[in-house]
Amino acid sequence: MEDSGKNSKIRTTPVVWGLIYSFNLSLITLIFYIADLDLPDEALFLLLSILRYSSIFVCICSVYLLIAGIRRLIRQPNAAAFLNITLFLCAALYGSGVIIFNAFIVTIARGN
Repeated sequence: MEDSGKNSKIRTTPVVWGLIYSFNLSLITLIFYIADLDLPDEALFLLLSILRYSSIFVCICSVYLLIAGIRRLIRQPNAAAFLNITLFLCAALYGSGVIIFNAFIVTIARGN
């Protein structure tokens, strides 16, 4: 008999894939922004906008998965569910921290 995925340890839903892709995009963009590659201001603001929207998506996905993980932990308490909640909480903190960083940079640049 085939496993339908209900008993698998890692649940890969579209939200999980969205979180993985947006987190990777956000992290790569942040690395390019901080690397100081002598990019023109237009390219830096393009990187900031990519960083902003990917971080917002990271935050939304991780908060959704955090709520779903808490529900799962209440129904079936185990260590894997607790580790998932911790991972999703860290992703939400990363996303919100990058959003605040982005807002700070845009405020310093006076929105230009």
